[in-house]
Amino acid sequence: MKITTRVLFLCLFAFGMIAAATAMAADELSVLKIDAMITEKGSDTYSLSVKAFVKNTGPADDITVNVVALDDKGFELYNTSLSGSLNAGQTKVLVAVIQMPKAVYDQVIKWEWKK
Repeated sequence: MKITTRVLFLCLFAFGMIAAATAMAADELSVLKIDAMITEKGSDTYSLSVKAFVKNTGPADDITVNVVALDDKGFELYNTSLSGSLNAGQTKVLVAVIQMPKAVYDQVIKWEWKK
């Protein structure tokens, strides 16, 4: 019984440390602005360039920022990930090119960083 309790405690402790490290890493990033621009219009699908202006206040690291497109009710219509390498204190523009159906694009009212 003691071994089971110790193993359970160690698992919970490790999970807590991983969760704390992830939360601290998210606090070291800030997304200053998100822009999405149509680069090509097809009859049913648009090509978009999604840009996130990201500031790294922590140590140099490879990062990934998740960005979502929201409708007027706050529902997520589309999501994408932007990634890159940022040095400590650096602000950088991360870019992704995506394909989105025209019908979905017409419902998007804003883009947000999804932490």
